[in-house]
Amino acid sequence: MVIKVDFDLTMTILAHNIYRLFAAELDGYSHNAAVSLFEKFVYNSGDIEITDSHIVVDLKKKRHLPALLTAMERFQNETIRWTNKTFLFRGASRS
Repeated sequence: MVIKVDFDLTMTILAHNIYRLFAAELDGYSHNAAVSLFEKFVYNSGDIEITDSHIVVDLKKKRHLPALLTAMERFQNETIRWTNKTFLFRGASRS
């Protein structure tokens, strides 16, 4: 029982800190709670296409998608070493 409680607490604190780091990267959203960040940015769907040279992520339209795409620009065309592919993040043309 003690191990489960310790693990749950550790994962909760880790998730909270990851959301805080995520919020710090988004201009104007650093004050949002984890639940708001999840609903605005993480809870989204889209399509992933893997080609010979790219991993293309097409995120569905949402109100806050432009802020997310702006934050993800620094990862655009970054090569993932073990796959030798680059990430491309785009907004899908449908919602």
